[in-house]
Amino acid sequence: MKENINDSFEVEYKYDYTYDVLAIKVTRPFKYNKTVEMDEGVLLDFDADNVPVSLEILDASKRLDVPKYSLKKLVDFKMRISVDDKSICICANFTVLLHNKEQSPILESFTSNYSNIPAMETEFGTA
Repeated sequence: MKENINDSFEVEYKYDYTYDVLAIKVTRPFKYNKTVEMDEGVLLDFDADNVPVSLEILDASKRLDVPKYSLKKLVDFKMRISVDDKSICICANFTVLLHNKEQSPILESFTSNYSNIPAMETEFGTA
């Protein structure tokens, strides 16, 4: 499996409270190429070099089992993306504050690699 040259990327995020959508993207410039639907409502975008560049989670509070207000300010975020010839896997760890205590919901998602994304492993994370 090929390790991405820059194997980790700093990200920024936006949370839309009204629509309960959490969007996380790399801070570096990129040219969009394609979106892979990991699960219903979990979308992973790739750039022109087939490197993952953003994650969008619809119904985020329900998926992560946390109140909507807790997603307005993430304490920390880390995500590992693994791609091989057959599958694409993500494991995202969020840290949010609930009643002044840190909680760490996890989102794991897996799909077939029908898009023929080249094999790689990479990480996203807050600075």
